[in-house]
Amino acid sequence: MSLREAPPEFEDLAVVRGRIVGRLAEVGRTIAVMSGKGGVGKSLVAVQLALAFARRGLRTGLLDADLNSPSVAKMLGLRGAPLRATASGLRPVPGPLGIAVMSMDFFLQGSQPLAWDGAAGEGSAHRSELEEAALADLLGATEWGALDVLVIDLAPGPDRLPALVHLHPDLCGALAVTIPTEVSLLAVERSVRRGYEAGVTMLGLVENLASSVCAHCGAEGPLFQEAPVATIARDLDLPILARVPFDARLAASADAGAAADVDPASAATQGFESLAAQLALLAPAEEKPC
Repeated sequence: MSLREAPPEFEDLAVVRGRIVGRLAEVGRTIAVMSGKGGVGKSLVAVQLALAFARRGLRTGLLDADLNSPSVAKMLGLRGAPLRATASGLRPVPGPLGIAVMSMDFFLQGSQPLAWDGAAGEGSAHRSELEEAALADLLGATEWGALDVLVIDLAPGPDRLPALVHLHPDLCGALAVTIPTEVSLLAVERSVRRGYEAGVTMLGLVENLASSVCAHCGAEGPLFQEAPVATIARDLDLPILARVPFDARLAASADAGAAADVDPASAATQGFESLAAQLALLAPAEEKPC
């Protein structure tokens, strides 16, 4: 089974949404992880959040919705994992701690880039339609089964969240990931406001790379010049749900495909555990939307 190449408007939107609703019928809540720009560690946040949910005993799924630059499979050591297709759909790839994982990476060979057939010379609008069709299929063709939570790692940019909600209006909410720099805060503010305009419930901010942890002694110190994260959070009426320090050991484990191998006592791991604990209290898993 392969992903469709037809834009979603070639098919009635209600049909597309109905297919997605059917696939997610046994998913308690769906949480998107978004950012205004790349390079802020959003995918690492999504992966570690999913792992933290799983460590809490929650049945967890993880969708890598960054179609052009998927990285979740690499972080979890799943690159090259075979996809199983049944008559009714695609089976997620089982990941560490039992996480159900789906990613465009599973459809690509090695370092082959994603090519959008028919998009060359036809403008960005056509490519956006193809991307939305592919996202609709990753959501609607995957047999997610019974999950307490599905984490969706979105590609960076202000339009990714509205595009997801266009397909999946019952999204529980979204987390916005930023680093403490003026450039990142400007980008994330725009993206959050775009999410508000689309009617998305914004759950809070995650300040990633909030500080740096020494790999030798564990001491924590500043990584960037201080930026007004608290001010932006107040202006956006959002809580800062987690401040996660940079930990070279965490980054190295992700590069090695062993993101699940973490030090439970590290400040970074504790930040993700706290984030998962707060989000797990949003609503009982059987209630939708949260």
